[in-house]
Amino acid sequence: MGPVEAVMWSVNQKIGFRPVSAALTAAVLLLGAAIPARAHIIPVADLIRGITVTQAQCAALPQAVWVNVTGREFCIRYYLSTAGGEGTRPAVFLQGDRLGKLNLKTGEYTSSGRDKDLDTDDFVRAAEALSRQTKGPAIYLARPGLDGSSGDHRIRHTVLELNVTNAALDAIKKRHGFAGWHLIGQSGGAMLVGGMLALRSDIGCAVIGSGRLASERPPRRSPDPGADYYNVADAVSAIAQKRTIRILLVTDPQDSKVPEATQTGFVRMLRQAGGQADQILVEATDENRHGVVAYSRTTAAGCIRGASTQEIARELYVQVQNRVAAKAATRPQTAATATATSNTPASTTGSAMTAQPAGR
Repeated sequence: MGPVEAVMWSVNQKIGFRPVSAALTAAVLLLGAAIPARAHIIPVADLIRGITVTQAQCAALPQAVWVNVTGREFCIRYYLSTAGGEGTRPAVFLQGDRLGKLNLKTGEYTSSGRDKDLDTDDFVRAAEALSRQTKGPAIYLARPGLDGSSGDHRIRHTVLELNVTNAALDAIKKRHGFAGWHLIGQSGGAMLVGGMLALRSDIGCAVIGSGRLASERPPRRSPDPGADYYNVADAVSAIAQKRTIRILLVTDPQDSKVPEATQTGFVRMLRQAGGQADQILVEATDENRHGVVAYSRTTAAGCIRGASTQEIARELYVQVQNRVAAKAATRPQTAATATATSNTPASTTGSAMTAQPAGR
């Protein structure tokens, strides 16, 4: 592999999303399968139907908040760990979509057959690992309808999911007295992180892994927030004003699920609006070149400790080499090539700079 090219971009924003207060009243009981207060295994069949939790059941859960958004009630689970240290600004991870592709006309999923029953202990372990890596508190935040939270995953990518997640962060922040957040997302979870940028002013680092931030076509709109899809790029002018947030994108240029153009396009739009973001190009090792969670966690840890984008890119360069080599060792026919690119403005040209890997 060659040196890590750091082609950087500065970025910004324009149309702000309107946050919806979590204090709204009127309850709507979500239909679906109810989960016991202390459930550990969540069947895939329940995720497909949608999960119902009562307010009493939610109160009995060790780490959960009850939120009411536009008259719809949700019990949002979160898995908090301080295994790596204490602090007032946890790193929060939001996972990608599950259950396969969703047909918006029929409401049916086209499953890949890979989804399995979920064990909530896995999310506890994920939070512990992230806490140790970032050396501070960490949270695995379950999206609505997934990973222990009530609701229906069919609202993914909608204004409702965005506002429910925002309300959950507010409730968790109030409960624990946190000062703010570092956010990390993968794919659909990364899209939520992008949406949070316009809504919140308490974010330190925002690491967006394989997130569709600039839609190829206008999203479907609806008066129903549960069917109203948002486009993060529509809010670039508002995001550009959030000067204290450090935004880092982690992208595989060969991503077959979320095209690189929908990520880099956002960076360019943000730059044009006067904002700033750094983009690091990596090589994922899954068949879709889409899963960049390991790289995003490394990026977040570097951001939290104050490392420069160049330093993070050099660390990722080594990580990419190691992961690609490990894959090649098990599948010799796979070519072991990888680059890491960081998009930030060069000191003179504002367009490109080169970051050499460590030790070279």
